Amino acid sequence: PNVFSPVLKMLSAILLPLLVAGFFYYMFDPVVVFLEKRKIPRVYGYILTLVVLVVLAVLAIMNVIPQLAEQTIQLTKSLPMYAEETSKWLNELAQREEIKNFNIEEQLASANLSLSNLFNIILVSLSSSVSKVFSFMMQFFVLLFTVPFILLFMFKDGHKFIDALAKFFPQGIRGEVRQTVKELNETLSAYISSTIVDAVIIGIMSFIAMTIFKQPYSLLLAVFCGITNIIPYVGPFIGAVPAVIVGLFVSPFQALYMALSILVIQQLDGNVIKPLLFGKNMNMHPLTIILV
Repeated sequence: PNVFSPVLKMLSAILLPLLVAGFFYYMFDPVVVFLEKRKIPRVYGYILTLVVLVVLAVLAIMNVIPQLAEQTIQLTKSLPMYAEETSKWLNELAQREEIKNFNIEEQLASANLSLSNLFNIILVSLSSSVSKVFSFMMQFFVLLFTVPFILLFMFKDGHKFIDALAKFFPQGIRGEVRQTVKELNETLSAYISSTIVDAVIIGIMSFIAMTIFKQPYSLLLAVFCGITNIIPYVGPFIGAVPAVIVGLFVSPFQALYMALSILVIQQLDGNVIKPLLFGKNMNMHPLTIILV
């Protein structure tokens, strides 16, 4: 494995920018197609889209990112306090008659674990992740400078890919291959762009709900809800867990408010927002999406 390690690293360094560029290509393609229908060439449409994205990214870096960083630091500093409160709560729970015979510490000790060890493991894991964050940032800046140029050529010459691919098939089915690949590209583009827009909407709605109920770390938790919403089926549940746990440390009612808020948002998302987004962008009637 050590012999092939440099080769694998080189392949990953090459493939990762291509995969990221491909993702953004499908995400931006509906916007570029929209501009193309307004007589704006694809390359110029891409450049215009990129400029708007850069402006939005700069605004986010100036306004949103500092708040996210501040809330992340505050949450990290609060982890020992949360751990201590959890330990006290478990000890109080252990004193109740109905579960007095069930000793959590003994059960963990039988598995060579303890509450303090578990919390130490969590804190050590967070500390060791600093080097991983640094590595990720380096990789991020590499992608930041390579992906836009790859995207430029994708939007400039991407339409030639279908004809080039069709040449590998017999003459009689090349027309069907072109049509199939074209429909696949349109469907994939519609799905990715709709998913991203849906995640942004969920993040904004979650932030509004958390702000109304004065939830701590509202921006950070709302962003997490939006990102995890991209994951099918289990994503919304994963996004809800941190918000409910943090709310629980405020009060049981706060945790209940968070759970109900996210439940209402997900119901709106599943029954109204997604059918409208996916139905419109994927040429399917919203009623079809709801029934499916």
